[in-house]
Amino acid sequence: MITIEKSLTIPALLLTLLLALPGIGNAQQDYYFDEETSFDPDIPSPQEFLGYEIGSHFTRYDRIVAYLERLAELSDKATIEEIGRTYEYRPQVKLTITSPENHARMDQIRAQRGQVTDLSAPGPDPASEPAVVALDYGVHGDETSSAEASMLTAYYLVAEQGAETRRFLEETVVHIDPSLNPDGRDRAASWHNMYKSFPPVADPADREHEQAWPGGRTNHFWHDLNRDWFALTQRESRNRMDFYHQWYPHLQIDFHEMGTGSSYFLEPTKPVRTWNPVLPDYHYEVMNPLIAQYQTDALDGLGALYWTKEVYDNIAPIYGATYPDMWGGVGSTFEVGSSRGLVQESDGGKVTFRSTIRRHLATGIATVRAAVEEKQRLFEYQRGFFEGALEQAADQPVRAYVFGDSADRTLTSNFLELVLDHRLEVYELGQDVELDGRTFQSGSSYVIPTEQVGYRTLHDIFESNTSFPDSVFYDITAWSLVQGYGIPYGEMTSGNPSALQGERVTDVPSYSGQVHGGVSDYAYLMSWDDYNAPAALYQLQDRGVRTRAAFQPFTAATSGGDRSFGYGSIVIPVRGQELNPQALHDTLASVAESYGVDLHATGTGMTPGGVDLGSRNIEPLDKPEAAMIVGEGVSSYGAGEVQFMLNMHLGMGVTRLAKSELGGESLQRYNTLIMVDGYYGDLEQGTVEEIRRWVRDGGLLIADEGGAAWAIREGLAGEDLIMSYQDTTSGQPRYNYEESSDRYLANTVPGVILEADIDPTHPVAFGASDRRQLFMKDGGFMLRPSSNPYATVARYVEEPLVGGHVNEENLGRIAGTAAVVTGGTGSGDVVLFAQNPTFRSYWHTTKRLFLNALLFGRNM
Repeated sequence: MITIEKSLTIPALLLTLLLALPGIGNAQQDYYFDEETSFDPDIPSPQEFLGYEIGSHFTRYDRIVAYLERLAELSDKATIEEIGRTYEYRPQVKLTITSPENHARMDQIRAQRGQVTDLSAPGPDPASEPAVVALDYGVHGDETSSAEASMLTAYYLVAEQGAETRRFLEETVVHIDPSLNPDGRDRAASWHNMYKSFPPVADPADREHEQAWPGGRTNHFWHDLNRDWFALTQRESRNRMDFYHQWYPHLQIDFHEMGTGSSYFLEPTKPVRTWNPVLPDYHYEVMNPLIAQYQTDALDGLGALYWTKEVYDNIAPIYGATYPDMWGGVGSTFEVGSSRGLVQESDGGKVTFRSTIRRHLATGIATVRAAVEEKQRLFEYQRGFFEGALEQAADQPVRAYVFGDSADRTLTSNFLELVLDHRLEVYELGQDVELDGRTFQSGSSYVIPTEQVGYRTLHDIFESNTSFPDSVFYDITAWSLVQGYGIPYGEMTSGNPSALQGERVTDVPSYSGQVHGGVSDYAYLMSWDDYNAPAALYQLQDRGVRTRAAFQPFTAATSGGDRSFGYGSIVIPVRGQELNPQALHDTLASVAESYGVDLHATGTGMTPGGVDLGSRNIEPLDKPEAAMIVGEGVSSYGAGEVQFMLNMHLGMGVTRLAKSELGGESLQRYNTLIMVDGYYGDLEQGTVEEIRRWVRDGGLLIADEGGAAWAIREGLAGEDLIMSYQDTTSGQPRYNYEESSDRYLANTVPGVILEADIDPTHPVAFGASDRRQLFMKDGGFMLRPSSNPYATVARYVEEPLVGGHVNEENLGRIAGTAAVVTGGTGSGDVVLFAQNPTFRSYWHTTKRLFLNALLFGRNM
């Protein structure tokens, strides 16, 4: 007899009746699992819990978490923990599945896993310790099948009653992260559910299959979290990094989707040509194919097509499938051809949401099977990996890296935090030392010995590679973080690093800035050296404090004696402020404390050296009021990086103007307009004229790549600065057809580090410590140097390559071109970047140039 609750709606009532009928509730289960599979009836399946069949609807993230919580509530095989929150306050969770016996000693297992890098202790015994498997789903939020598969995988491991599954749980600890990107996941799920049709429409042109800008791929700040495992710029990445280093998984799988016309990709990748050179060949030659055998067997069992050894590479440590490789695990990427909706037509027939979920389910279970069957080898490999790291470190010339900047405590601390997040050994610098022509001071610098088990990660943080066995790459080919930070560092190649080592560092020291010299009745001064100086300046402006900037250096008399102030230093006169002297001091003290910068009181405008404080070279600054064009055709990555920088670094909001509606927006309330890379050729002519007038009337336009190209073509830069590719071929070459894709990729600029000569006296370059500046270039857009000899802020040197791969033809084209140019029309100014200055939010050297343009650009 079926009891009907009065509160049930008609659709819910019908579903309840259907599920109660014999055989109906198992119909979907038979699709995803073998008919003979036996499940614990006390554990609800996902469809029983959610009220719909998996694959018929896109499950909201909160409901996914609720189901995993229910499993943990009902079963002694599962526990769930929150590891952090996203920017939109969704919980990041890990479901841990293992046997009840293993759960009973979980603290011991976790402690043992956290000590696997301690080679002085006996290695863990695979006969008595479980292997660790991390199944990570949906780092790209609109690759939606994986999060659905995570529920089915969890259900199978918790509820399936067969002998093999019992062995799985005895021999492994499985961590399931249902979505590495909860915010993006819900954007995508909402879109697909909003446009769901009854019945589903398979036509690729249907709105369900074409998400609106920016889509659900990225997180709240439109960052690609799959490329943030190394740089750790986003909250979600930092939260999961701490969890990772508690467990050091033996196997870690990153579940993705790709184009609808594709089948299924899994490891191994292309032999040799796309391997990270710092990792042992054994990893790629033996371990990856060994584990892949289990996964391909599972796909063969489904009759599912798949492919390996094409397109994707393992060269960069930035992904969820390559970072674990740096710590003795075996990481793998799984990509399934996506339905991008409930069903979509493709050349190979209709691709259903259910079929994509089913394949991820099969390979996930196969991965656990691989961990059990190959446990002995996985344990041995990880132990040998760490031993090999020490041997590798001993065989290379650098004994230690020293880094630090006494003038920039913030950037030094930020880099130190990054290194500690990666669990590397760091020590205070015990004595002053000179390395590579730089002096590093004890008290503001740190030393990292290379002979440590994390050497391979350390190597990739500090070293750039320019030698590759191939010229075809999936993504960037350079990623050394120390160069992106622009932090001074040196290499110790002789002697014993322990002679330089002070106390080991486990936490980042906190700095509290202050106003030196008490309350002034004349002026306060702030150097432009510290990474947080732009943030402090904006916060003062936002509080109504009138500020000025030094366009010439000077020396000032302060309470601590004469002190030098370089280009861009901030002068805050006491007279003319809306605040009285005491209130002004208190405001400055509050900002100084919050942002870790120091200000110095002075009682006179007469300086011992350089310009005086009343000089015309110390100019009043306007508070930036910025807008940024967003929408279809605009790079969501570039826009997200700018917003992240302004929000999280400066504490500044930026108005986002939809490109499609820009004609109806007045620009008059803004003094700055930002155009990141993208296509702007579809702007209506009236809008183009409005932007032209706005610039001529004194507006500041900051643009990069596609935005810069548009500004030049529309005459906003004052001259034609676009460098076009030259045809270097003679005659008509003939190639084999199969080479077309590789030749195209080989002719790109796939994320390389290049050296430019920068003018540190230019307002856009204020704060640069020397003329050598490193840029990350990820694309072929090039700028011609300006005919105005003072307007080329940075220009690539004749031999610019520092890290990564770019072919000789493109390198020759880039050499001597401009990296940053200024121009303008009328009384307005334009700052143009030939590459993304906010690249993935970790290229801080050029982020500073962008902030200079924002804060000083109206004074050029």
